[in-house]
Amino acid sequence: MHRFSFLTADRLRPQLVQLALALLPVAAAHAQARPAGDGLRAEYYDGMNFDRLVLRRSDATIAFDWHHAPPGRGLPAEYFSVRWTGWLVPPVSGRYIFRATVDDGMRIWLNNQLILDEWRPQPVRTFSTTANLHAGQAYELRVDYFQEILDTRAQLVWERPDVVRQPPAASWRNLWGLTATTPPPDEPIAMRYLFSRNPRPAPAASAAPKPLAAEARPPLPKPSPAPPAPGFTTGRTLQLSAGRRTAAVPPTVLALVPVSPASPVRPAAPSVARNDTARLARLAVGETVTLPDLFFEQGQARLLPATRTALDKLAAVLSARPGLRFEVQGHTDNVGSAELNRQLSQQRAETVCLYLSRHGVGTAQLQPLGYGGSQPVADNADPAQRPRNRRVVLRRL
Repeated sequence: MHRFSFLTADRLRPQLVQLALALLPVAAAHAQARPAGDGLRAEYYDGMNFDRLVLRRSDATIAFDWHHAPPGRGLPAEYFSVRWTGWLVPPVSGRYIFRATVDDGMRIWLNNQLILDEWRPQPVRTFSTTANLHAGQAYELRVDYFQEILDTRAQLVWERPDVVRQPPAASWRNLWGLTATTPPPDEPIAMRYLFSRNPRPAPAASAAPKPLAAEARPPLPKPSPAPPAPGFTTGRTLQLSAGRRTAAVPPTVLALVPVSPASPVRPAAPSVARNDTARLARLAVGETVTLPDLFFEQGQARLLPATRTALDKLAAVLSARPGLRFEVQGHTDNVGSAELNRQLSQQRAETVCLYLSRHGVGTAQLQPLGYGGSQPVADNADPAQRPRNRRVVLRRL
């Protein structure tokens, strides 16, 4: 019996070798059908809105924590932006979960559809979105990122549908859970799935998505619903639908200036003197004071660098007096949508609170609240007076 089995196997060995040799071209063709990726094209800019191109390079993936250092030669450690472009080829079909950990803002497009939009100054937070992808299909990918101050982090990971995220049920196979394996953590998208050029160009007659222009500027950030406050550091996970659109905010420049008591609409709050912010401690509960020398970008909630001096002085006063508590009010004019103005004023108030909290002020001391254009101090019909309504006010609590 044993001799017969041995002779049979010996006679089959040449046939097995021939079969293996015949399969080699098939395996080689399969390997050639899935080329290895070379990463993404990366463009680094000086300025938070892609202002001045400084550096072009190839990045293997998006998994950066620059630890407050410049991301490359010739770039600042703060107030910079990055655009990654290329193609994503998923290994299996199914539902992918993308998670972005950022400080400050990030946007993600797949095939020119916006699937994640968290474009605002914020502490380190993690956001998520999902997409159903097909194995082997090339998806055009674009990721925009901007950094304002402090932490410099941009990380994009994914959860693949073929990776089991939960340990198996307890049974005799794993000694009733004693030897069950822990689910692997989310991993950055590996370079082998990322391509600087489309690895599978479609035929000319097919409707393939057009590649993005290398120097295309992004659309102006649009206001999104305000995050919960106070706290300013509480992470949240969002499920965002592809192609979300919001109406544009009317372009305005927020220049906070002392308001004259002669205002025809309502009396103005006293302003904080540039060299006497300590007088905040003498405010009675309910009294207000307008912050001068604060400037935001047009239609946005991003502070301009010139604002640092005024806010640094305010932060020094508040951090030295932890018992002081203020409602930080954002106000706009009444041009455009009332709801969008309210959202913008809320985001600007939160931006001021975030800056102060990053400079030593306790989050319990600050309560951001946006009023939009509901509380004017000047005549909105007069273009010369209208800027006085775009302001940030502190009210003693």
